[in-house]
Amino acid sequence: MRSNNPVELSRTLHGVLDALLTSDLSGLSANERTELVTSLVGFEQRLHAATSDAVAAFDSADVASTSRHRTTKRWLEHRTRLSPGSAARLVRTSRALRDHLPATRDALAKGRITAEHVSAITRVVRTVGAEHATTAEPILLDLARRFDPAAVARATSAIFAEVDPAGAEEALRAAYEKRGLTLSVVGEHGYLDGVFDLESTEMIRTALQPLMSKNGPADRRSVPQLRADALLDVVGKHLDSAADVPTVGGHRPHLNVVIDSAQLPPADLEAAGAEPGTERGTVDGTQGWAGTVTLPWTGAAVPASVARRWACHATITPLVSRLLARRRGVSGPPHVAVDPAWLPIAVGRAQRTATAAQLKALTARDGGCIHPSCSRTAAYCDAHHVVHWADGGPTDASNLVLLCRHHHRTLHHGQWAIHPDPGTPGLFWTTDRDGLHQAQTSTDRSPPPRPPARHPARAA
Repeated sequence: MRSNNPVELSRTLHGVLDALLTSDLSGLSANERTELVTSLVGFEQRLHAATSDAVAAFDSADVASTSRHRTTKRWLEHRTRLSPGSAARLVRTSRALRDHLPATRDALAKGRITAEHVSAITRVVRTVGAEHATTAEPILLDLARRFDPAAVARATSAIFAEVDPAGAEEALRAAYEKRGLTLSVVGEHGYLDGVFDLESTEMIRTALQPLMSKNGPADRRSVPQLRADALLDVVGKHLDSAADVPTVGGHRPHLNVVIDSAQLPPADLEAAGAEPGTERGTVDGTQGWAGTVTLPWTGAAVPASVARRWACHATITPLVSRLLARRRGVSGPPHVAVDPAWLPIAVGRAQRTATAAQLKALTARDGGCIHPSCSRTAAYCDAHHVVHWADGGPTDASNLVLLCRHHHRTLHHGQWAIHPDPGTPGLFWTTDRDGLHQAQTSTDRSPPPRPPARHPARAA
């Protein structure tokens, strides 16, 4: 005979879960897998309702007061190892369902809504009081049955703003005061972590969303990657165009790098004030920047070849240095240990980036990123040397093209290439694994009639 004792039933439930967790799922058909997942998700919601009932009964009997923990929240923290926030939410939700929202509890017990829906609905009890919550419950339940928890949360916010505008404004002000942003470096990655109020979040979304579109079916970037690239586009545009950006050490904040004098080609060394004839570095057997460079803000060392790519689109000042050996003490025997020290010998002028006039000309000619599949406008593009300046390429419009950040990076990674049109200086072709393509120009973005494309000679 089946027991009706809740404790006995919970023990039986554990036994069923033990059997389920040790069962073999590999032989299930597609329909069986679908049914199992759907059933267990619904079961999770029903179990949450049972847990809420149990916590509400525990709380009503004031069981925790007889223990050293005194409150239900503290008891849950220590006895069940819930975090303080999770324990507080469970107690708060259980009380709201028990005292004010019976229909919401029933919908959760039947698996018709989720625990996240319940959290959104119970918020009205805290914000506008039990009386308004009872009135709003049928409306919110109808939304919960048809939409995701975010839609219900928006509705509860609207109710709060309608019933208690002063309270809603104070809540927004309190949320604003909690804003914060941290930027840290761990290994090869930088981590950005922030908390913003709703207004700030809306501003950020407004700025990033238009820049998060993919560039055709070949663009396999994930949504977080698209969002990260969009943020970098916004930052880059700000640094490029804002005349009142604060300076650091008298310079607009693009990038400064520390690089050993032996790593630079002679032309760049002489421009930086070094003695003529200094040995140049090599990158993969070619003359150019070699070794590593150091970033002053993070202290990170990156390959000089990466800084070479950065030089295409950022104002970079190399702090040219020579690695010397310095004695640890003032005096000592010749074999005393030494440690390396960077001694700056010259500070070079900014690298050869496109001038404002050249950028205007490139905007008029290219209209945006020249990659055939890209829709990025000129405002979010960098000027790239087709023949890199380190290889002798001039900063002339005939050697410059506009590239978005994504295609600039993939170009430097060798995923595609740019070739000047031999018949028309200032026009270009691209090649990738799918073949030869005509680079975009401003006329391709608002295309008037134009003559058929001429394919360049396939020179070696």
